Amino acid sequence: MKKTVAPSLIALAIAAAGITSVQAEQLDWYLGAGAGYADYEDINRYGSGLSKSGNAISLFSGVNANENLGAEFGFNYFGKDAKTKGLNLSAIGRLPLNEQVSLFGELGAFGWDSTAGSGEKGFSPIFGAGATYRASDLVDVQARYRRIEDMGKYSTNGFNTDVNAVTLELVFHPNRGVTAPPVAPVAAQPAPETTYETRTVTADGSIYFAFDKSDLSGDSRATLDEVAAFAHDNPDYQVELAGYADRLGSAEYNQKLSERRALAAKDYLVQQGVAADNIQTAWYGSELAEGVTEAERQRDRRVDAQAQSTIEVEIVE
Repeated sequence: MKKTVAPSLIALAIAAAGITSVQAEQLDWYLGAGAGYADYEDINRYGSGLSKSGNAISLFSGVNANENLGAEFGFNYFGKDAKTKGLNLSAIGRLPLNEQVSLFGELGAFGWDSTAGSGEKGFSPIFGAGATYRASDLVDVQARYRRIEDMGKYSTNGFNTDVNAVTLELVFHPNRGVTAPPVAPVAAQPAPETTYETRTVTADGSIYFAFDKSDLSGDSRATLDEVAAFAHDNPDYQVELAGYADRLGSAEYNQKLSERRALAAKDYLVQQGVAADNIQTAWYGSELAEGVTEAERQRDRRVDAQAQSTIEVEIVE
């Protein structure tokens, strides 16, 4: 058979070898060796007494980029009377049938050195097919058929033949089945320690009255509404009310006036839902009055309200 090796065949095998950038330690690379039978087609036409059959020996290494595609480089020896040796570079396509058995095909180039004819060197296409049995994570057993075409240069020495070879091979996969070391568990971080701190919160306000009056104005009720809201938000509360009067009038009268003012504020808070038992009232008349001018006396006519509660505040350390 007369054929020429296409340069693209070599490029195809090289491309197959470099199709992935996965790190080497993650690749399924392998080493293999095989032995079997080789047959030189029509070799008797070129010399009497030449045996067309002989040995087939192969040593090879390869890598599987994934379960379907890989590349392989190897040394091959064929023959007995006519001897051929050389190196091949091949792309390997694989079809898994199940977890243990797969079929594969081979396409590549074979650089040969032959003693047949007058002794020649050259390149020829190499085709192959086979079946692989996965005996373990480390070892495969496979049978392979190969055909190498157009060995010899008929135009110069009158010799040209094809070789068919069948080999039984053992293949070793050092990386296959090797699992990454388990990641050490990260020690659980202790939960933040939570502590509580008792704090006192307050709400203060003052309400003011007209001269000689104990009626609550709109502004006064608004201030007391804020005190009532504080009490509702802080169940553990106490409210203190202190009534005052200006210096005009007798001390006895001012004492009773400041009492009426304090009790008016208390009654309003009770109406807003504040517990009477939690309200303490006091009245001081005009004994603390300091106002001289009308504006100053206005500030003396008042009830001071103070609401207080203790709460537990979460402290995260």
